Amino acid sequence: MENKLTSAEKIKSLFFDGMVLAVGGFASTGVPRQLIELVIESGVKDITLISNDPGDVNLAQGRFYAERIVKKAIHSHVGLNPDFTKAVEEDGVEYQLFPQGNLVEKIRCGGIGAGGILLDTGIGTDPMVEDGKQRVTINGKEYLVEEAIRADIALVRGRMCDTFGNMTYHGTMANYNPVIAMCGDITIAEADFICDVGEIQPDFVTTQGIFIDYVLDTERRYM
Repeated sequence: MENKLTSAEKIKSLFFDGMVLAVGGFASTGVPRQLIELVIESGVKDITLISNDPGDVNLAQGRFYAERIVKKAIHSHVGLNPDFTKAVEEDGVEYQLFPQGNLVEKIRCGGIGAGGILLDTGIGTDPMVEDGKQRVTINGKEYLVEEAIRADIALVRGRMCDTFGNMTYHGTMANYNPVIAMCGDITIAEADFICDVGEIQPDFVTTQGIFIDYVLDTERRYM
């Protein structure tokens, strides 16, 4: 099977100005921090960031706001990082906020090739959720058409990953990472431990290697 271990320099060469970047994790849990640092080291700017939240101040996804390289943000929760507010007020960063379930489903639809999903969350309660969306009535109930989300590049983190990209997660690392892994035109993984193909039992694989294009070679081996 293909060995997808890739150097940091090669991975940095994949990033580009204006890219749509999806990042797995929740707050600072299960976030691919090494890959985030590679994005920053690459010098790119004007990214569209898709993630559950903007991270903490200068930590995890928050590094993107500290470095002021975000042009547009798509999140479900922004209360943990005051740098997000500064980015909106001082830098004019565009943003879209979605209920968490809506955001996950939009990303999942992007991953499976669906055009979107019908959801009723936010109807009559949140103008931002409703704004500009098509409405559909089925069996007398009204729904909003939530369009799928895809990214140019997706970054994910697992607990274990083999050289083909089959991944396992530990605890709450399995939050956004499995769906984020599916939604990128290119998906790059980092893991706490890297092992050979066959060392992870198939029943334990959560993200299959078919979704992973590159694995950051950290030279850390599972023993």
